[in-house]
Amino acid sequence: MKVLYDKAVINGEGHDDIVQIEQSLLNRWNLKKNEQIVLIVGANQIQLFVRPIPAKKPTLVISRHSIHHLALPALQFPVQMSFDQEKNELRIGPFLSVLTDQPFDNETGTFGKLEIFLQELRSFCEEKGFPLYIHTFQTAEFVGYIQGFWYTGSRWELCSLPVPDVVYNRIHSRAKEKSIAFQNYLSALDAQDIPIFNGGFLSKQEVHEILVEYEELIHFLPDTIPFDTEEEFADFIEKHRVVYIKPSFGSQGRNICKLTSTLEGWVLEHSSDVKDTYLFTTVEELFRVLKKNIKHRSYIVQKGISLLEFDHKKVDFRILLNKTQKKLWKITSLVARIGDAGHIVSNLSRGGEMQNGMEFLRALFDEREARRLYKEIGSLALRTAVYLSGKRTDLFGELGIDIALDIEKHPWIIELNSKPSKAFQGSYEKFRPSVKSIVEYMDSLYRERNALRS
Repeated sequence: MKVLYDKAVINGEGHDDIVQIEQSLLNRWNLKKNEQIVLIVGANQIQLFVRPIPAKKPTLVISRHSIHHLALPALQFPVQMSFDQEKNELRIGPFLSVLTDQPFDNETGTFGKLEIFLQELRSFCEEKGFPLYIHTFQTAEFVGYIQGFWYTGSRWELCSLPVPDVVYNRIHSRAKEKSIAFQNYLSALDAQDIPIFNGGFLSKQEVHEILVEYEELIHFLPDTIPFDTEEEFADFIEKHRVVYIKPSFGSQGRNICKLTSTLEGWVLEHSSDVKDTYLFTTVEELFRVLKKNIKHRSYIVQKGISLLEFDHKKVDFRILLNKTQKKLWKITSLVARIGDAGHIVSNLSRGGEMQNGMEFLRALFDEREARRLYKEIGSLALRTAVYLSGKRTDLFGELGIDIALDIEKHPWIIELNSKPSKAFQGSYEKFRPSVKSIVEYMDSLYRERNALRS
């Protein structure tokens, strides 16, 4: 026997102990009148007797009492459901949820800068028949329902909703992810076998330590050490003319320092300063100032790369990768990021601009070389994603990988991001490819979970 997937409209009326099902669904599921089934939504379930109902399209009719018991919101679209023929279990869903710490605006009923992405995600989910809601972690235990934000047609409203079948982690605070409350939340999900991705933020030091284990990647990894002792730091900056000092958990090009060795000493530049530079004549003074500013935060020191430039602007490539329904990594987009003149980084948040990766390469090289470099960058990103995710026990469904070319056109792995930006960039007919990939990956996790139950 197997699990059958269908979509149907759900109406709330009728008798408490009965579920009325349109005849074509009854025939497909091989159900007879008065047969008993278990109707399941999230962590809630109820036993109901089957009755046929005439309808022009696949329909379920259940009582308002059952809807309340199951914590079902008003579903204005045909929703996916799965029927386990062996167990006579009918599951409505998957109920997908986005976990976020983005502040909710009570006045507008929106989630600020994340709103466009959430609306796009919700709309695509509805096309697929998947109810989607937004929630924050608020409890260590799920007792049949969760407080979440459901979209009512004009705004998100807080209400009781079914426990999610799959959770997409968009927490933006590293401190919150390290909190006891978040760890309790993860334990509660694990206790009910509810998958969550992406697992968490990635430390630059941890990423380097994982990737450097793979011999075929060593050639693409800039020399890197933790910012720790003065002796190690001194040896490192003596060995490399240019180095970058980066926060292990930093993002968007913030709080990065560039050190350049000169005859007079070391010139320090900061990613937040376009014009100001600082000269240090001794390692002791340089280390002391850096240590004072860094305090107890985790930083790395990385060899500087003589990057490919365009009009005297630094360039790197951001590759967005997503997991497919078959759990394989694929490239969703590959773009060139061109830094603002005078900045030591190319991040868009630091004034950079974005171009289609292939078009940018074609503007610099002939067609054959542009294609070769595009393929090499993409292949390196795919291998990096496979190796990294294979070494982690938590789930990753998407990764942003930054790769730069040096002046010899050799690619270097610069950074990995498990929470790629969701700012809307570019134009699409309806849904950006990454939105489709995220939803399809969530569905695959749900179906995998369903298969294990059967």
